Amino acid sequence: MAGDRSTGSNITKNKLAIVFPGIGYTKDRPLLYYAGKAAAAHGYRLLHVDFSGIDWSKEKLKDHAFLLHVLDKCLQITERALADEGDLSGQDILFLSKSIGTVVASAYARKKGLHVKQVCFSPLEMIRDFIEEGSGILFYGDNDPLADHTAIQKLGSDKKLELHRIEGGNHSLETGNIHRDIENLDRIIKRLEDAVTDSSLYRISVRTRDGGQKALADYRGQVLLIVNTATGCGFTPQYEALERIYRTYGKDGFAVLDFPCNQFDRQAPGSASEIHNFCTARYDISFEQFAKICVNGPDAIELYTYLKAKQGFHGFGEGRDAEYLRKKLATENPDFEETTDIKWNFTKFLISREGTVLARFEPTEPLSEVEKAVRSAL
Repeated sequence: MAGDRSTGSNITKNKLAIVFPGIGYTKDRPLLYYAGKAAAAHGYRLLHVDFSGIDWSKEKLKDHAFLLHVLDKCLQITERALADEGDLSGQDILFLSKSIGTVVASAYARKKGLHVKQVCFSPLEMIRDFIEEGSGILFYGDNDPLADHTAIQKLGSDKKLELHRIEGGNHSLETGNIHRDIENLDRIIKRLEDAVTDSSLYRISVRTRDGGQKALADYRGQVLLIVNTATGCGFTPQYEALERIYRTYGKDGFAVLDFPCNQFDRQAPGSASEIHNFCTARYDISFEQFAKICVNGPDAIELYTYLKAKQGFHGFGEGRDAEYLRKKLATENPDFEETTDIKWNFTKFLISREGTVLARFEPTEPLSEVEKAVRSAL
């Protein structure tokens, strides 16, 4: 069976994405369909391997001998489908796979000695025998009847793979809630696009308080709370709560990254050193504080351009502070709610251990809600 090929006007010659389907989960099902579309949109030539001629049964997927039999057949099909591609070793290769396809893709890469990027949906535990360390992203459901999610978590840890758990997700990563499934699919495709375009959070560096550079890749595997701060703001006492949250969860892999910003009523005067001395003396902060930055406008640093693109403004909520900010900003800019710009000091972004921007909290959000979200992310 030959694989079918998809091309487009923006295809790059040396970039190839290959789709490996699962049992009954064909290339036109949501995960593989949109993953393929996203890869093609970013310059990958798309090829689909077709396993539809194999006589298999989903009920036997936990039978190791059966899996080995199916794997051998699928590898033969893959060999024939890719026979015309020649030597793939010099190409930028992306494998998009589902279920048994995750095992086939990994086994094929090992057999051919290929170093590929892999995005695996609902991987089977047998993938452990083949997948290359540090080679991919695994999306798995914690309600998958065909794969033990605790075993998949251990696999990811052992093989240094990026893991994304879909809460309540079955073998199709669906939860039974249509709106939640659409939101999950959107997050999955955005993470895939970050991976194939190398536009992830971890490629960004920021300036330290002493003028050096710090790579955000150094925080890979930690939950982060990124916040723009000011020392002369009505929200400045939030430093105390941020420090408490940091001291409570820092041992569990949590970090607060503090970026002073003077763009809002000039409420962060002074040098980076003066700001730091104030914060340590007044609030005894021990989390990392970086150089002063701009978060909006042409001088906004890359980190904040990225964060705003991932999580826009969703309102201030209720309460006296929320009403005050709405009135103040509406006077200065009646369309302020329509932009993703940072609205005020102490806006916070929560980042998962895998680098996903999980949430944006406006300064009016109760810190108890922020802490709850941090606990959930950990």
